Amino acid sequence: MITAVTGSTGFIGQNLVRRLLEAGENLRLLLRRPGLPEGLTGRPLETVLVDFSDRLSLEDALQSCQRVYHLAAYARSWARDPDIFYRANVEALKNLLSACLRAGVNRVVQVSSCVVSGPSKDQPVTESQGRSNPHYFTDYEASKAQAEALIPDFLSQGLEIVIARPTRVYGPGPLTEANSVTRIIRYYLKYKLAPMLDDGQQIGNYVYVDDVVDGLILLMDRGRSGEAYLLGGENITLAGFYDQLFEVSGRRALKLKIPGSLALKLARLEATKARLFRIPPFITESWVRTFLENWAFSHEKATRELGYQPRDIKEGLRQTCLWLGYSLRPEDER
Repeated sequence: MITAVTGSTGFIGQNLVRRLLEAGENLRLLLRRPGLPEGLTGRPLETVLVDFSDRLSLEDALQSCQRVYHLAAYARSWARDPDIFYRANVEALKNLLSACLRAGVNRVVQVSSCVVSGPSKDQPVTESQGRSNPHYFTDYEASKAQAEALIPDFLSQGLEIVIARPTRVYGPGPLTEANSVTRIIRYYLKYKLAPMLDDGQQIGNYVYVDDVVDGLILLMDRGRSGEAYLLGGENITLAGFYDQLFEVSGRRALKLKIPGSLALKLARLEATKARLFRIPPFITESWVRTFLENWAFSHEKATRELGYQPRDIKEGLRQTCLWLGYSLRPEDER
């Protein structure tokens, strides 16, 4: 049996591929450009170059594949051409699922995002709730919701599709924009600064990358077709996140409180700079508005149905600090 993976060179993708190889799976990586990251070179992998705008290219690449993990996406906060979010996250999924049907693929795990579920209010958001806020904060968020809206049509044609909605993922992997939480951890450890909006009381849900990989494999093996599953970890404020990082590392950092109103003004200046000089902005207004909301989620459905068991945030931070090369605070001092 051959399993295809898209987005295999990304943060979650690299960790997923290594885990699947350890399990002895036959893998075919669908790549948009040649070359593999150092951690995947020399492995028993089949690679195929594809054009996600070309269904025939995808259909050829999927021949003899029974299962597909679709992680490829445009997951950034800004783009010179905002249409890239639609092309990369919506049209590409439509083309891939169409090719899966024609190539005889049985099952797909589509990696979406928790942001589709919307921000939380008094209680953590679950998969069964409708989105309480109809406004999408970012183009990425809107495109992921549009992509999920495509899925019922393909389910009706007989393709099995399970939807994964990871929360804020951190841990070992390339320090790209998709791994922004780990970059924040590194910044805290290196510079002993803990930037936050206002008092840092906005809640987020943080999940270690290996736990997300566990969840994706569980979804492929046991997830119910047509269902979405939140793959999260612990709900905690950003200030609390930094407190846990201090407990683990023993490194105390200055909590740099940035008023939300000031951050919005700075974001508007950055937008002007980006428009005039075509330089990526340091922050965007949509990013600020997103992080001024609470994003608490429940992974109870994945735990109940699949046996998903993410580690607590302290253990995830401990492993991340070690991977970044920083020593930990002795146990007897915690």
